[in-house]
Amino acid sequence: MVAAALLGGCRISVGERMVDTASSRRTRGLVAYLVVHRRAWIPRDVLMDIFWPHAAPAAARNSLHVALTRVRAALRAAGGEALLERNFDTYGISRDADVRLDVDQVEAAGALARRAIAAGDAVRAEQAYGMICQLYAGVFLADDLYVDWALPVRERLAREAIEAQRGLMHIYLRRGDCGAAAVLARAVLVVDPADEDVNRGLMACLASSGQRHLALEQYRRMARTLWRTYRIGPSAESAALYEAIRKPGPYRSAS
Repeated sequence: MVAAALLGGCRISVGERMVDTASSRRTRGLVAYLVVHRRAWIPRDVLMDIFWPHAAPAAARNSLHVALTRVRAALRAAGGEALLERNFDTYGISRDADVRLDVDQVEAAGALARRAIAAGDAVRAEQAYGMICQLYAGVFLADDLYVDWALPVRERLAREAIEAQRGLMHIYLRRGDCGAAAVLARAVLVVDPADEDVNRGLMACLASSGQRHLALEQYRRMARTLWRTYRIGPSAESAALYEAIRKPGPYRSAS
């Protein structure tokens, strides 16, 4: 069995032995790419274009040969010498390998959450959201932030994580668990401080827990961010929540 955790770093093991992905950035990137795309045979020319886009063809072929040799050595040292296969001029992870990849688990849980929401199944949605939050240990290939091929994967997984945190925030708000909802809201706002839906969730959390002054300040912070980023003001829904929190008397959340 191959266990690959590519969120928050790059940790790959064969059985109980770790594959050395720290010694060589190129080895790490090539192994990660082959694991993520393991359901297809990758042509040699594609690998050359991805990892050596500006090199002359002969130089790129030589670099790929050296990198594949290092990949085989790293896998052999971990007991997985048969994992890397060649099929004519294509390469891939052996189809016999039982690969457990955190990226796949996050995306499967995201699909499950969307089906649950569409079916009105809040319990299954909460379970799927919770699984995503547990699995999402950080951005995809955090040690290689400027690798071009990883960018769309990283963005897609980050969206899954944000949707899960946002979804759980609303579930906790409806349940009246303001502490847990506020933690999730703040995590999303670190990534996207202009997210009005999440800002409103945090405002409701703060107001419900008796911290109206902080809820009002959160609105003003959001308004400044929206103007600075998009040159727009808060939506009517956000303004209405602000006015509701400002009113004297007990605040009652509409969530």
